[in-house]
Amino acid sequence: MAKTKKSIFRLDNTAFWSFIMMILGAILGLLFPETMGKLKFIGDIWIDCIQMMLIPLVLCIVTLAIGSQEDMKTLGRVAVRITIYYVLTTLAAVAIGLGLAFLLKPASGVVLSDYEITEIAQTTSFTVEAFVTGLFSSNIFASFSEGNLLQTMVIAILLGIAVMRVKNQETKLRFINAIESFNDVINEFLRMLIKLAPVAVLFLISDSFSKYGFSIFSSMVGLIGTFWLSILVNTLVVYCTILWVVSGINPVQFIKDTAEVWTFAIASCSGAACIPLSIKNVKEKFQVPDHIADFCLTIGGQLNSHGTALMYGCVLVFISQMYNIPLSLGTMVQIILVGSLISASGGGIPGSGIVKLSILVSTFGFPAEIVGIIAGFYRFFDMGTTTGNVLGDVAGTVTVAKLEERTAKKRGIPLQAG
Repeated sequence: MAKTKKSIFRLDNTAFWSFIMMILGAILGLLFPETMGKLKFIGDIWIDCIQMMLIPLVLCIVTLAIGSQEDMKTLGRVAVRITIYYVLTTLAAVAIGLGLAFLLKPASGVVLSDYEITEIAQTTSFTVEAFVTGLFSSNIFASFSEGNLLQTMVIAILLGIAVMRVKNQETKLRFINAIESFNDVINEFLRMLIKLAPVAVLFLISDSFSKYGFSIFSSMVGLIGTFWLSILVNTLVVYCTILWVVSGINPVQFIKDTAEVWTFAIASCSGAACIPLSIKNVKEKFQVPDHIADFCLTIGGQLNSHGTALMYGCVLVFISQMYNIPLSLGTMVQIILVGSLISASGGGIPGSGIVKLSILVSTFGFPAEIVGIIAGFYRFFDMGTTTGNVLGDVAGTVTVAKLEERTAKKRGIPLQAG
């Protein structure tokens, strides 16, 4: 036990210091709001440096994850498993958000006129055709320059398949070695930045508390409390149960081992920025092989939105209670299905989670004023959605890795390490 404690409190333990800086940032934000608000740019610079490398990172790791495969069987099995996991858990997330909101009734006593309404930019309605079309790029360089991670991922998948099909082994090996060399440099750059994560956490958290203080808890406490409770329930009931059954990892161990990931997710509100840290975490803490970690977490960072899906369920029930709009069983099933689809469509729809929420509200014909109110408090929702999304990515990746390990044992072959 003494050895474990020593490892937790080492000076170079990023998770421990990120947690300390989160608490310190909240205190400084409350005590010196004006000063800490002005210093947020330090955290913004850190996030910009991470995001600067995301396009080349995604291009490299997905291309290598696919191109290094001997055949499509292993890749196809991993892809099917992680897709099934994301589909089922996203449906469960919306259902949990709906269920807890029905049970707790967060709209009780809320008066709409008490809040300021933020104007939401108009956007087009969601369509499956627009989403699927948005996956594919007509200009590879435009996709890179615009920072479109979803299109970059599709480009990398197609490029990886092309590499895998190259007959000349010498040409194939030279290309893979070149990408691996570039990827090594990117990873070293990101390792330097990850060591500075506690500094970024300090200034990002302090900015949130300098702007809002504790006023958020005296206003929309019902909705925000229900939403965060949904995140906790989903993590413990869905993620941790799956991990415990499949991998034997108990909830306490999972929360502890992912501390560096969820503390940074809360502070940064950037799922994309969490991708490098999540990849590092699953490889070091859960011994997930490179090809599974790289592939599953990159896809998850773009397609999995458990936290966002939870918010949809909570908000739609909140609106129905506020305006006395009855929700039939059929409507709730539709909300689960449509909410799950829209939550996974971040790369295909311009704008943030609040824009997608406005699309969902409009789809079901609900009054849109509440979306403008939520926009004013969205930082506190965004902390939860990012945390739920990222923890879902990590749990799914570890689950798939364990299933792949079992499959390999049945066939009497070692699990591919890279």
